[in-house]
Amino acid sequence: MSGAAESERWRTENVRFRYQLGEVQLAARQVAVTVDTSLFLERPVDDGTFVPPDEAAQLHAPCIMVLSQPVANPLPVVSSVGAFVRFAPHHYRRSTIHLKGTFAAYLEAMPADRRRQLQKKQRKFRDACGGSLRVRVSTTVADLEAFHREAVPLAAKTYQERLFKKGLPQSEAFRADLRDRGARGAARGYLLDGPDGRAVAYLYATIDGPLIAYDFCGYDDDHAKLSPGVVLQLAVIEDLFASNEGTIFDFGEGETRHKETFGTEACSCVDLYFFPKTVRGLELFLGQAAMHGLSRSAVQVLAKLGVKERVKRLLRRGVGG
Repeated sequence: MSGAAESERWRTENVRFRYQLGEVQLAARQVAVTVDTSLFLERPVDDGTFVPPDEAAQLHAPCIMVLSQPVANPLPVVSSVGAFVRFAPHHYRRSTIHLKGTFAAYLEAMPADRRRQLQKKQRKFRDACGGSLRVRVSTTVADLEAFHREAVPLAAKTYQERLFKKGLPQSEAFRADLRDRGARGAARGYLLDGPDGRAVAYLYATIDGPLIAYDFCGYDDDHAKLSPGVVLQLAVIEDLFASNEGTIFDFGEGETRHKETFGTEACSCVDLYFFPKTVRGLELFLGQAAMHGLSRSAVQVLAKLGVKERVKRLLRRGVGG
């Protein structure tokens, strides 16, 4: 990247650091961290030697976060790299669909058993709705605002909200971004209507250049037997093939059977957190290590890295570098 592009790649954002027990969130805190905003598919594959550049370090945040960094091989969970403690808690394959060709060709390329199962679920849902399948697509500012009003109470009933607190956001910042994206044609909202005519599943997708991504989706558990999430996902993919809005549909961080079912390509990724060796940085690192059941290991690692005594002195003095 050029110097200007590299400096624009890094920015400070308020990020919610979650403290979870398994899949259940126990607590969360907002932290201003430095975030890598580049598209993960545009980054070079890391062989384990990547260190945040000066442009990132000069923002002086207690953490530099690089999500979905493509890697050649798994990295140690905790290691020392330069002036940072690197934390790599999550390795996974990130699934995508390259929206080339036609939806029919996409289906045809699937294993036959998988394709038949998806089509069977689609028919079952359609039959429950009297033979029709109604998916509403919102792209304009007005339609996206209406989508948001209808999707928020639906999202509150989903397991994504109950377990992960990841229902559709209601903040003014999110609504402002939704309106901005609607004005630019950079978002799509989807609602799937159920047998009684009311929405039973939703999905919100954002469009940035070639990448179409979504972080927010869910379905009403009362209709789980009809597989509304699967039915809507298939309808969304069909719409994206037809719309020519982007070239890659990204399923986001993490690995699930759902993503393997629909994805056509995948790359090995890791979430990287670089904590500067300061009181603020190491305190945040220890909190995250504790969440991952690594409290004792974290202390042992600090000792092995030769920074344990320094951390203790800094904590006693109450000052950070």
